[in-house]
This record gives sequence, C-alpha cells and structure tokens, in this order.
Amino acid sequence: MFVLTALSVYLDLMIKTFCVLTILVWIFPASMYASEHFSDHEQFCQQQPDKKCLTYINEHIASSDLNSTHWYKANSYLFDYYYDKNDFEALKAIVEPFADRDDLPKVFKVQTYFYYAKALRYYNDDERAKIYATKAFDDIQQMYESFSDPMRMLELANLQYVFGNKETAFQMLLKTERKFGKSKDPIFNFELHSNKANTYHGFGDLENAKKSRKQALDWIYPTQHQNKIIVAQGNLARTYQLLAEYDLAIKYYVDSLSYMVDGSDDITKAAHTLRLAEICWQAKDNQQAIKWFKAVKESDLNRYHKKVYEQLATVLAL
Repeated sequence: MFVLTALSVYLDLMIKTFCVLTILVWIFPASMYASEHFSDHEQFCQQQPDKKCLTYINEHIASSDLNSTHWYKANSYLFDYYYDKNDFEALKAIVEPFADRDDLPKVFKVQTYFYYAKALRYYNDDERAKIYATKAFDDIQQMYESFSDPMRMLELANLQYVFGNKETAFQMLLKTERKFGKSKDPIFNFELHSNKANTYHGFGDLENAKKSRKQALDWIYPTQHQNKIIVAQGNLARTYQLLAEYDLAIKYYVDSLSYMVDGSDDITKAAHTLRLAEICWQAKDNQQAIKWFKAVKESDLNRYHKKVYEQLATVLAL
C-alpha cells in the first residue's frame, strides 16, 4: 500500500508507494501510507480471488525458477503484501537478505531499498533508513527521467516528504497533478490524493487533509482493492478523529472492519478497534469505549499502539 503501503500516521514521514502514501495517518503516529506500483500485490492476487493472497504469492514463488524474472517478481509481491499488512517484522526478515546484494535486477533492487528503508524506519534505525531511502530515490528518479511515469513522480514526492523537504514534496505533487490530473486511473488518483493529504497533515492543515483523504477514498472505493479501501477509510477516520468529528470517525473505522479478513488483517483490525475505543472515550461515551476496548486483541497491536492501549486502560480504569 507510499498507500504506495496499511495500519495513525506512523512513519512520521515515511514512504509507501513506492507510490503514494500513507503510515497511514491511522496506524502510526504521523506518517504516510501508499502503495508500491511496480508490484501491487492486490492486483496480482485478483487473478486468483478464491485463494488467500499470501498463499497464492507463496505458491507462485515456489513454482518459479530460483532467481528467474518470475521469482523476483513474486518476491516483490511478498514485500508489498507484508508492508500493506503493517507486518514490519516479517518485512524486515524477508527483505534484509537482499539489501546489500549487487547482483539483483534493477527494479527489484530499488524495491528492496524502498522496503528496507521502511522496515528500518519502523525499528527507529533512522540513519540506515535514510541511506537506503536515498538509494531508492536516486534509482526512482532515473526511472522517471527515462519513462515519465506519474507513479514514479509520486514515489519521489513521498521520499522527499519523508527524508527531505515537505514543501518540495508538495510542489512535486502539485506538478504531477497539473500534468496528469485528467487521468481516470483510480489507483493513481488514490495515491495522489493520499500523498497530498499526508503533506497537508505534515503542515498541520487537517481541513485540507480531510478533503484529500475523502477524495482518495472516493477514487478507490469502486475498485476491488480491499486493502487500499481499508487504508483510505482508516486514514479518513483518523483525520476526523483529530478534528474531533467523532461520529464520522466512528463511521469510517466501523466501515473499514467489514473489509478485513481474519488472519490477514489482524494488525489493522486491532489498531482500528483500539481507535474506536479511544474515540468513544474522547466523546465521553465510556460504556462504548469499554466495549470496543475489550474487543481489541492486544497481541496483534504494534508497539506504538500498545502504548495507546496501556494509556487507555488507565483512563478507563480497566
């Protein structure tokens, strides 16, 4: 999902699309989420909708010749899958063996840099994360200059926002919108507006962030991209929460739960359920807050949300 990757804005300026967006303003404390479009696992898994996506990807890896084009491509889908599911422990474990290899195909190598930077950032290894993000930025810039692909421009803007200058990133997004704004591609528009929302959020402009997040959701909602819909709903809900528009925040968090799959979206489900408890407490509805809080599966929370969980347990006297 810079959605590309789910699940409050965590990467305090991270990457995900290799295309848009997010930490999802909804999963971590201040970041971006987006999806990586060299290898969008959701599009790949739609070829076999009756199979679990992770199973289908792993079968594709197992059936491909080692180090073949298909093998690298399938592994890149696996990177994207774990990033979108906010499973940074698994992401780091599978990406790390490739991080410093020089014998990789160029596109796979840049994906490795991209996701490894994200994983390192999650573990607060910011110095090393910036090294790999810079490598990714340089390679993506060369690709954009060669092919003028608007998705690559969004990736560059995302990297600039996370590791460079927010104003520069915003101007890059506006330039991309002027040049490609008539596109009817729902994924491009989802990523564009998600990234704009992240930048507005970084500027402290939550009203414009809200408008952009709603646009991102409107573009992706008619598609079958379940994870991106969850991301868009969660990001919008989190923004409503920060604006103290609690009824709408509850609506979009609750709506997102219906798109989640047990065993695949457990981390995101725990995060959104926790936010519902927090919102109800903020709205002074302690009865509903306790109900949602008891529905949270604590073992599925990431370390940031575990702190929120502990704080909420204290104020709810649980």
